[in-house]
Amino acid sequence: MSEEQGVEITVEYCVPCSYLARAQWMIGEIMYDIQDDVRKLEMRTGDGGCFEWSVDGELVFSKKQSGRFPEIDELKELIYSRV
Repeated sequence: MSEEQGVEITVEYCVPCSYLARAQWMIGEIMYDIQDDVRKLEMRTGDGGCFEWSVDGELVFSKKQSGRFPEIDELKELIYSRV
């Protein structure tokens, strides 16, 4: 795969809220299926209750906006539809 192929996934999670384990678990579930289609995976630390998922710079899920965590199947669908 060339450097230009694949998607870039960014996950921003709240450190004071201890969301790291949830972010890691969800990343593992997603990467199991599409790791060959991912060019870059970036985890960013944040605060204020953030749990934000972006694909190629486009926000696909926001806990701040929705007021809840994503279900894993919901998150997979949001990401896989952009691969």
